[in-house]
Amino acid sequence: MSCCWGARGSHGEYGHVRGELGQMEGTTFEPAADLKKLSLVLSKPQLPPGMDAGGHGGAHAYLTEDFIAALLEKRTPLIDITLSLNMTVPGVVAHQSALKNGELMKVPQFK
Repeated sequence: MSCCWGARGSHGEYGHVRGELGQMEGTTFEPAADLKKLSLVLSKPQLPPGMDAGGHGGAHAYLTEDFIAALLEKRTPLIDITLSLNMTVPGVVAHQSALKNGELMKVPQFK
């Protein structure tokens, strides 16, 4: 993940993640060559009329809208506790590792 302000062609925060199953750039997943059948493009849901998307690509507005809709519809939000932990905890562990001079540490996975 990166944040690049002021560099030519940069757009602020931007995600580019590479892994064994493929890579994700922005909201587009490109599977590894042997996993082409997994191609996935994510799209943002429509916000309620008059609701401003705000900064960070509108992340706050979309997360808030989905969370409230999930409560009203009695369903699990798109970003549930398990996904939230799996996105957040690696950064916490990385910070702990940095405080210990880069010590290798296990990153827990939540299910």
